[in-house]
Amino acid sequence: MQEVLRVENLRFRYKKDEPLIEDISFSVYKGEFFCVVGPNGSGKTTLLKLILGFLKPHQGRIYLFGEDIRSFNRWEKVGYVPQRFSVEKFWTGTVEELLRKVAKKEKIGWIIAFLHLENLLKKQFVKLSGGEQQKVLLALALTKNPDLLILDEPLTGLDIHAQEHIENTLREIAKDRTVVVVSHDIGFVLRNANRMLCFGMQECKITYPEQFTKLIRELYGLH
Repeated sequence: MQEVLRVENLRFRYKKDEPLIEDISFSVYKGEFFCVVGPNGSGKTTLLKLILGFLKPHQGRIYLFGEDIRSFNRWEKVGYVPQRFSVEKFWTGTVEELLRKVAKKEKIGWIIAFLHLENLLKKQFVKLSGGEQQKVLLALALTKNPDLLILDEPLTGLDIHAQEHIENTLREIAKDRTVVVVSHDIGFVLRNANRMLCFGMQECKITYPEQFTKLIRELYGLH
């Protein structure tokens, strides 16, 4: 199997005496729907920031498409969808303006059609519903047709209908690319993940959906 992402002996901490990510190693392979799960504060979003080069590890190596991210420059192969609440207050333009900032309209016609954004183009991003905002963030991440799509809590704050629509959209997207998702939605993970990385345990573990239910109590501190 072809490796898209490889993490080796990764270690990171915000405070010197409080390790957050401690000696983690795993790989993600081409075509996988790979989920990262665990309780709040366990380091899931931090892991994504390390993979994307926003943070630098204190120890270990990260490889994208076989290349150390310290020299990696093919970022058009990677699409990133951040948490919606982290960006919505900063983006005041219309959907069309946001899309044009990252690509010419003729280059993104397929995305507009695929995500059914035609009726949203003239609306301000901040005035859209949660589900509509999430579709726009997906569109922005897809403008360069990346091989790897990374998403941070894509269903958070959405109503049930919007969640279902975004989940179905992600399944379509995952048919021809690799998807890595941080999610606290156990149902979503069990329905979609090929494998998952479990944070928040004494030792982070890679597991499969059929094995995951045995780890839930330990993962979330349930007794």
